[in-house]
Amino acid sequence: MSGQRLEAAIVGGGIGGLSLAQGLRKAGVRVAVYERDETPTSRLQGYRVHIDPQGSTALHQCLPEHLWEIFDATEGDYSEGITLITEQLEELLRLRGDADVADPIARHRSISRITLRHVLLAGIQDAVHFNRRFVSYEELPDGRFAIHFEDGSSAEADVVVAADGVNSRVRKQYLPDAEPIDTGVVTLGGKIPLTDGVMALAPHRLLDGPVMVMPPEACSLFMAIWKRSAEANRSLKLLGMDEPPEGDEDYMILGLGGEPGYFGLPGDPDSMTARALKEALRKAVARWHPDLRKLVEMVSENEISVNRLRTSRPMAPWKTSGITLLGDAIHSMTPYRGIGANIALKDAALLAAKLIEADCGEKPLLEAIAEYETSMRAYAFAAVESSRKSMEQAVGEKKYPIFGIAKTAMRVVNAVPFLRKKLISA
Repeated sequence: MSGQRLEAAIVGGGIGGLSLAQGLRKAGVRVAVYERDETPTSRLQGYRVHIDPQGSTALHQCLPEHLWEIFDATEGDYSEGITLITEQLEELLRLRGDADVADPIARHRSISRITLRHVLLAGIQDAVHFNRRFVSYEELPDGRFAIHFEDGSSAEADVVVAADGVNSRVRKQYLPDAEPIDTGVVTLGGKIPLTDGVMALAPHRLLDGPVMVMPPEACSLFMAIWKRSAEANRSLKLLGMDEPPEGDEDYMILGLGGEPGYFGLPGDPDSMTARALKEALRKAVARWHPDLRKLVEMVSENEISVNRLRTSRPMAPWKTSGITLLGDAIHSMTPYRGIGANIALKDAALLAAKLIEADCGEKPLLEAIAEYETSMRAYAFAAVESSRKSMEQAVGEKKYPIFGIAKTAMRVVNAVPFLRKKLISA
């Protein structure tokens, strides 16, 4: 490490990497982000992000106050919880937290990925270097690291943070045995513009939060709406936008999860045409409620996509060095708990705090990184396992009569406020 002041390099400019950069810059730590995208707007896509109380607290720790206020002002309408329904739109169980709890920081939020990216880039544009595709790193004689990129350029830093996602190139060099494994589950889905007609067909509980459709077949359908309030739309001006960016208008998302064989998909779903994917969706819901079938028909072939779900495995402690990892680069998880982004934010806030301690000379760099990695392994891999179990429950084989008994139990709990509250708090 050069003197007492730290220089950090972050490979990857996603939610976790940019949040870490914001946290370090806020404390005056020298930081640079190297992102493979060609420009800040070359990959503005994706759906809403559910930020839970731990993710919200972590983001508050990382962002300077004025950016936190913008983030807070531009969130979408959101109600905590999720509702489970049958494929015939019969309510099974409504899980919703205590609406009276209104912590201004540690609370549930819904935010557009596109808007969040604009917030996280604000004020640190000079530190984010685009079109830098990581190739390799090497440790230098003085203990620092050189990072090499596809364009032939390189950079040096005291610590290198892998924040480059589930296909992390840094992880492949540093921890080659930590590759995520295929769960054998895929999701098919897309988004639909949120018109009055769409809302008329949607399950009414979508106004209270996401909905999960639980049919007797080995699959499940996740549904959620993204809707920014008029006040939040006006707040976009704080980010220099007169209106929501293209692709960020109000919408509903649908995601049907199951094994490829259930959908009749071939060995490589990625090779299927959009028309074939749409037909697979159509067949999967052929016996469902007409309103759900109509919503599936509204998913444009241009919007439909297939995603193979992978998950990390618990890792034994590795020897601490000036290379470390956060988010999906080390603990990718299925989307079935909706917590992946929140755990990445928690990583960013904790790692920022530890690196700031090292920068201030309060503890050696490797000790600071080791403390982060020890904590991160504990909470992150617990989240990975929880997410995997939720996926298996949602898309696993629903055997008769066990599934019928389970539905009856959910209806009983749903009808008794005491039991429902006890389940939520468990």
